[in-house]
Amino acid sequence: YTTLFRSILGSAVGKVCFDKLAQLGLWGQLAGFCVALVYFSAFDSEIGDGQTFGKRWLKVRVIDAKGNTIPFAKSLVRSVIFLVPSVLFGLRLPETRTPWVLSSLIFVVVLWVGGSTLYLITFHQQTRQGLHDLAAGSYVGSADDAGPVGTRPILKAQWVTLLALLVIVSALAGIVSVKLEMMEPFPRMRHDALLIEQMGGIQRAHLSDSLAHDSIGGGAKKDLDVNITLQSNSINQEAFADEVARTILQNDRNAQNYDQLSIRLFYGYDIGIATRWNHQEFAHTPAEWHERVFGVSPVQGPSPSHQ
Repeated sequence: YTTLFRSILGSAVGKVCFDKLAQLGLWGQLAGFCVALVYFSAFDSEIGDGQTFGKRWLKVRVIDAKGNTIPFAKSLVRSVIFLVPSVLFGLRLPETRTPWVLSSLIFVVVLWVGGSTLYLITFHQQTRQGLHDLAAGSYVGSADDAGPVGTRPILKAQWVTLLALLVIVSALAGIVSVKLEMMEPFPRMRHDALLIEQMGGIQRAHLSDSLAHDSIGGGAKKDLDVNITLQSNSINQEAFADEVARTILQNDRNAQNYDQLSIRLFYGYDIGIATRWNHQEFAHTPAEWHERVFGVSPVQGPSPSHQ
């Protein structure tokens, strides 16, 4: 219910201020985080009687061990710990311009804080307290009950299991990341993303390849997908897609080996309480792109950088 209410409110605002919200870029996500932080901190505290709109519908409230609502300061701490991992997980940071230290920090917060909360809520069935509840000394209990909460401490074995899982997942993620950085086509696609992100007006570029079923021939088609988040909607998107295709064909010889090169341009916003993205797709075979942007087919002549 809370999610539905926030989405309706945010979408209504977005219809009036779409361009302004879209142009905020990452700052829009920060603004959305601040709105959500105030909402949850206030309503989950004694100010809102421990209930957001969703909790009222579910007839539960945030309380302390004595059954009382918690002060705003504790609710603020609780909300920060709960919201930050989800906000960081949804950030559309540049693929190649984001320092690895920042990317690593985001990964640690999302996994260790968000993952721990998910684990504890799922497996500590007595109280289902996540890290956010443990930090604030709070519980989510029935709104119809009164008096102290029947609590049971989290077993030491559960903490050991959680720690072991976090260490194993972190180590595996690091190993896989290093391996992928050295395996084709990832280094090549990362280089392509770097070249694209150096073009003006781009917030983020992400490349991936995929196999699509050919409904006509019955075989599999190998596609190169280029997803780009734009900072502005004032550009000619078709001409911009042509320039992206030109950059890829000039600098990536392997692009000719794909059956299709798809360029998707996204423009919109994600402010936490609402998200809306418009996108336009331009898809051609590499040969068609080559003739379109260079005026000749690959058979007639290579792209300028390959001559």
